[in-house]
Amino acid sequence: MRQTAPIVKSIHSATVLERRLRVYCLSVVCLLGFVGCEQAEPTSYLIPKEDRTVTMPTPVTDSAETKASAPPNGAMRILPGMQAAADEAGGVTYIVPEGWEDLPASGIRKANLKVSDENGTAELTVLVFPGDVGGRLANINRWRGQVGLDEAPPEDLSKFTEGYTISQHPGLYVRLEGGAQSILGGLLPFHGSTWFFKFLGSSGTVLGNEAKMKTFLDTVQLKDTHH
Repeated sequence: MRQTAPIVKSIHSATVLERRLRVYCLSVVCLLGFVGCEQAEPTSYLIPKEDRTVTMPTPVTDSAETKASAPPNGAMRILPGMQAAADEAGGVTYIVPEGWEDLPASGIRKANLKVSDENGTAELTVLVFPGDVGGRLANINRWRGQVGLDEAPPEDLSKFTEGYTISQHPGLYVRLEGGAQSILGGLLPFHGSTWFFKFLGSSGTVLGNEAKMKTFLDTVQLKDTHH
């Protein structure tokens, strides 16, 4: 019996040690599992696809109103303020040539006359604008374009213009002979404004009435408040 006791005690000690080892291992496993559970879980984000579609502006087209208000080829566009300037420019008197029709003035037109004959028709308009409206050459070249003529350089002005007195002030007489249409006209700088006397129409009618056009210019009288 003396030999049996130490063996039993030894076996008992081994069993206790084994149990403690198992508890220790189990604790370690649980601890590792707990730490793993405390770690932040990865988060996924859904990034929307970038829209690279480019919206192109709608092409601008001329509306019916814009086309209707656009001046004909070579004509002067009426700018804001021109009507007021025409109203402030004062009145004009004249004698209507025989056979011509005196029509009512309208808009910025200070006078409006018409003549018809076997060659066609022609119309005389009287306009006034502030300043020189681009200069003498620019205005004459605009008229040239209206009757199908090319622009002229300054050195050619003497070929179709001449000095002419209108309402006791120095002006310019213009003769532009085109193909189907022609222009006879007068330009008069007058106290900060420019008066335009344009006789436009069928070439036969316009050129056939040149003497009457000059007679009309001779009778023109502008209201002059500066004298």
